[in-house]
Amino acid sequence: MKSYYNCDKLNDDLEVSQLSTQPQYLAPFSVHDFPEDQTLVPGATILIGDDTPKMPMCFTNIVYDDRQPGLVLDILVPPVYIPETGVNDQRQFPLIIWIQGSAFATQEIGLHLPHLVDIAQQGYVVAAVAYQGSDKGGTFPSTIQDVNTAIDFLVAHAKDYHIDPDQLVLWGESSGAYTAIMTAATQNDAAFFKTAPKNRTFQAVIDFYGPTRLQDLDLAPSIQEHRSADSWVGAYFGHQAIDPTADIMQQADPVTHLHAGLPPFLIFHGTLDMIVPFQQSVLLKKALDAVNVPNQFVTMQGSNHGTDAFWSPAAKTIVLSFLADHTTKAPTLPVTV
Repeated sequence: MKSYYNCDKLNDDLEVSQLSTQPQYLAPFSVHDFPEDQTLVPGATILIGDDTPKMPMCFTNIVYDDRQPGLVLDILVPPVYIPETGVNDQRQFPLIIWIQGSAFATQEIGLHLPHLVDIAQQGYVVAAVAYQGSDKGGTFPSTIQDVNTAIDFLVAHAKDYHIDPDQLVLWGESSGAYTAIMTAATQNDAAFFKTAPKNRTFQAVIDFYGPTRLQDLDLAPSIQEHRSADSWVGAYFGHQAIDPTADIMQQADPVTHLHAGLPPFLIFHGTLDMIVPFQQSVLLKKALDAVNVPNQFVTMQGSNHGTDAFWSPAAKTIVLSFLADHTTKAPTLPVTV
């Protein structure tokens, strides 16, 4: 039953006493019997409050690995009740590991958080992962190792961020999409872990215009060159010129690692991509088909690399439908109150 406390009487008493007596301090109330203040403020506008959570919470610069600087996460948690409300909200949500593109250099991991708020609001924890960029000494396969370490951290802290550790989705754009694909495909390969392989199962992979075969980027039109030591691809391999026949290029080729049993893929690519040729995603689709991995391909007609077209309502509808098909969402309301 709701109780009330009349602060007008308290104010009157204070005026009379001129604070000549010892104040009567109150003991803390519990959240369940806290009294609502009934003071009427002259001229105040009164709105009926609704404390139901409606917006995701954002946690920024969460360090997931202190062995190198800058290995941090930005985490969006769906709308949940905070403990101060008295609601014991223990819901756990599918986790989307978002990997921001950067041509393998240091990322701006918050670049697409405004777009991803809409995804979190639909019942998904979204964790944006920073990897060590090539400008800071990161080289193949360090980006994939960093992502696996970040996933270890997120699973270990699942309760802190309302994460269902059994429902993991990888999603990236550009070099982040490449990293997502490689992470999904190499879960049993120790070369891609800083610790022992976890052989985790992912529910889905979403690829926004990611490169597939790095040594073949210059076989299609582009406004960039991708083979010299100074190119962004060369930087990722230790600022070395790219030799397509080198063993490391085969090891870095996602097609080499694709196998039956991988989770479903959703691939978006623009036909006017001037950085990562559209044919790179066509190649990925053919490779997935060859090993019977389910996949859905979305052609963004006339779109360039990394534009807002990929975050249009129509594109988001496809993404959310794909996620709904391959994850189990948490209840809308708290399980326990």
